[in-house]
Amino acid sequence: MPEESSNQSSIPNQLAELAIKVLKPGGAGVGGAYGLWLLVMEHKTAEAIAATLIGVCFSYGGNLLGEIHKGNQRRLEQTGKVIDGSIDHTIEQVFAKATRAEDAYLITQALDCRDYKPEGMGARDRIFMPQLQEVFVPLELDASAITPGLQPHSRHTIAALQELKIWDFLKRANQQPAYRQLAIVAWGGFGKTTLLKHLAFMYGTRQHGAFKVPLLIPVLLPLRSYRSLFTQENPPDLPTLVMQHHVTQLAEMNPRLKRLPANWFLEVLKKGDALVMLDGFDEIPESERPALSRWITTQMRRFDRAVFILTSRPSAYKEDFAEPLRTKLWVRPLKPSQQEAFVRQWYRCQERLDRGGRDTPEVDREATRNADNLLSQIRNVDRPELADLAKNPLLLNLLATYHRSDPGVELPRQRAELYQDICTLQLRKRPAARNIELSLAWEDRQNVLQAVALTMMQRTLKLIPEADLVPLVAQALKAQGHSIAPEALLKQLIDVSELMVRQGLEGCEFAHLSFQEFLAAKQIKDSRQEGLLYPHLQAASTNGTDPWWRQTILLYAAQTDPTRLIQEAIKQDANDLAYACYQETRRTLKPELQTTLQALKPALKASRYATLENLLKTQQWRKADYETYRLMITTVGKEEGQWFDPEELENFPCDDLRTLDQLWVKYSHGKWGFSVQKRIWQECGSPKEYNADWERFGDRVGWRKDGDWLSYDDYTFDLVKSPVGEFPGGWFSGVDAPIRNTTGEFSSLAQRLVNCSTSQS
Repeated sequence: MPEESSNQSSIPNQLAELAIKVLKPGGAGVGGAYGLWLLVMEHKTAEAIAATLIGVCFSYGGNLLGEIHKGNQRRLEQTGKVIDGSIDHTIEQVFAKATRAEDAYLITQALDCRDYKPEGMGARDRIFMPQLQEVFVPLELDASAITPGLQPHSRHTIAALQELKIWDFLKRANQQPAYRQLAIVAWGGFGKTTLLKHLAFMYGTRQHGAFKVPLLIPVLLPLRSYRSLFTQENPPDLPTLVMQHHVTQLAEMNPRLKRLPANWFLEVLKKGDALVMLDGFDEIPESERPALSRWITTQMRRFDRAVFILTSRPSAYKEDFAEPLRTKLWVRPLKPSQQEAFVRQWYRCQERLDRGGRDTPEVDREATRNADNLLSQIRNVDRPELADLAKNPLLLNLLATYHRSDPGVELPRQRAELYQDICTLQLRKRPAARNIELSLAWEDRQNVLQAVALTMMQRTLKLIPEADLVPLVAQALKAQGHSIAPEALLKQLIDVSELMVRQGLEGCEFAHLSFQEFLAAKQIKDSRQEGLLYPHLQAASTNGTDPWWRQTILLYAAQTDPTRLIQEAIKQDANDLAYACYQETRRTLKPELQTTLQALKPALKASRYATLENLLKTQQWRKADYETYRLMITTVGKEEGQWFDPEELENFPCDDLRTLDQLWVKYSHGKWGFSVQKRIWQECGSPKEYNADWERFGDRVGWRKDGDWLSYDDYTFDLVKSPVGEFPGGWFSGVDAPIRNTTGEFSSLAQRLVNCSTSQS
């Protein structure tokens, strides 16, 4: 009896304490989430309902109190319908179709992906770690080919195909089997891993309903974490891998996951309720990729109702994945609007966390002021290199980090400068700010890292066992004449600078591969060993067999006079790489380099366009058309299979455009060429959108016949029979698709021709 009385009398106190728990962390928006936590993690159904109701009630009260509660209301909206339909249904009904252990899995997988910690970005003084959803900016995906459900004869424009979100594909996965296998490719730092974490978090917290997609059980598997399993003679199948390894690791956060039945994930896969995310195919050593590729293909065939997403750098996927997934998607560079959204959200989080999590007027003021300053530098028309850097999410994050370390500082102009400034920040400024005395000067510590990075590049290593790393550090210290213990220095480099990180028992790696590539390039420059790059030039070119050294070569070109490097690349027929090195340098051309690099232009142009000229000379029109597209897409820094943005065509280099046009005009005897198409386009009224003038233009150049737009296969490819202006015709996308919806892209190119002609005159 006394115990019962005590329980009854404590109810008001318990309710008050619960209200404090709900409101103190962040207001009404947390109420629903805390209710979910209590239900899933602690089985406290009554408290869960109370937390939810308190959150809802206070959110309504906040509206009545005015502007001060807008922040709480915003968080409530962002949390989504965590307890979907909780007003009309009990919480138990919401989860009626799922076991408690399965709900525990969902929330634990979400919590494992909650923090925004992109690779290469460790904790820094006054740089706090936001939660993912506070700063996440949805990435746009670019379909590499016309995909099922988005056929070229539909009203979808090329622009629409370039601005798809991941949810657009997941929404159609049930109807389109092709969307159950998605390969997301992009170079380093474009946010592939962050995108997968976003999916895991949204599904895990049941916020997927906002995107009108059915619930899937997310499983995020970093492939490099399971590398040793894939190299076994009999690697485990997917259900075994998930249950014995992935779930076991998550159970360290939530022991209740151990209650999941042994065949739980097997049943999820069979029902088609799984979202299997395989992250970092390119992070597996090249020699092991074929076996991993076969393993992935086997799992996808066995569980063909589940949705699979694979991420990779483009070269590794293209060269080493035996049977490509059904749908290939490129991550598009960040647009100015996305850059602004990230910068403002990121700075708001930093200022709020700097003040103990308070949402106050000075937070908004300081966040706005600092974000405005950073954005003004990025948008400065006199510094276009910054706009290029900001298109990459990792580099934009580095820019923001560097800017916050000293808001008045001028931002670096190039990738190489940015990486060096971040290294300086981590190796010199950060220890000094924390009053940490280190045994070596920061320049000496960087020299050690440079030597290690170059050796790892030479050994084709991203991850190195610590037992192998210590001798490399010792060797670098000995070369510099230092006698300190390599283990002690390595610990400082990992714990203080965070430019190298430990990956469990697997070993150590640089915080991001980009840092390894930069430091290796810096070591080659400092030691004057450019010849080390020569054996890798041909393989690292666009049509080469191994791009492992490509970024190191480009980062080296950005830091030095690349004249001899470019000459050697031309000599080895690595023409696209030679051109890329030329571009990397001329972005911030030094006066002393101008004469030598300008002298290289004729040889560079002749070598780069040799294949196209030969195809045109031998009247291989179709191949010449594709080669034209390939040259153009690589000129703007993209890969084969991607599309152009209008702004890329609006700013296409005049010299390259004139060269392409002159070759087509010369070998078609004036019948084909961009300048020919431009003249016809102007005669048709210079249409910039789809209308009768655009259709008239299509009729004139032979892209339209009898009122219908032709497919690429229906073009004539005959110099005698083809209409004037028919080619080049595949430049706009590089895929065999009708051109009816490319009005904006073609008008951008035509206008560029007008501007280039004007500037020439």
